[in-house]
Amino acid sequence: MTSNIQSAENNLDATFAALSDATRRRILKRLAMGDATVAELAAPFNLSQPTISKHLKVLERAGLIRAGRDAQRRPRSLVSQPLDEATAWLKEYRNPGTLQFSTRGDREIVMKRIFSAPRESVFEAFTRPGLLKRWFYGKPGGTLAVCKVALKPGEPFRYVWRDADGSEMGMQGICLELVRPERIVATERFDQAWYPGEALGTIELKEQKGRTVLTQTIRYESRSAREQVLRTPVEHGIAFGYDRLESLLESLKGEKRR
Repeated sequence: MTSNIQSAENNLDATFAALSDATRRRILKRLAMGDATVAELAAPFNLSQPTISKHLKVLERAGLIRAGRDAQRRPRSLVSQPLDEATAWLKEYRNPGTLQFSTRGDREIVMKRIFSAPRESVFEAFTRPGLLKRWFYGKPGGTLAVCKVALKPGEPFRYVWRDADGSEMGMQGICLELVRPERIVATERFDQAWYPGEALGTIELKEQKGRTVLTQTIRYESRSAREQVLRTPVEHGIAFGYDRLESLLESLKGEKRR
């Protein structure tokens, strides 16, 4: 398993290194339209054939192109698999898992995610401190240092995330509605405000054939506040957190079977 992971990492390294040069990117763009010889590839670039040949060797070593078997022409053709793998990696970086991220109206962000677990289990993962600390801990290597959960309307909650370097970020609010295991509504305000004002968060859980559809809506005080949030990697962070939640729910199934 480790060797396969290392091989995949090496392939990505080679792909991105090859794509770092504008001429090589243009060669790939040309080959996406069909095979071409060295002479045909050199013509649009006003470069010598030896220079183009050097670029082609880099692309061949990265597995992005292959040489044809025609001994006289030696046409080059595009190999799409490494590009597909790089595209998949980039998509995962932006939004791992299956999070659906969208905006609604002028002030809302709406996120949906399906979990392979009954909604009672998902609800527990949002309301039990011991479970929250196993997935809701922010950046890799961090911890949920303070986890005070609100379990009924009118109660306050507070979370403090502590990164590996010791830096902290806190958030607090008031529970407005809690219907087990269907719905949680609460206000939220960060200690170090990275968007102006307060927000209203709603989590709704619907069970479908043993799986749970989670819909999370965050409503900000103004359009400008939401736009400020959208300029941050919020989608990326929430997607990673929900991937950790999915893993936790899977591990809980195993714990129950034992």
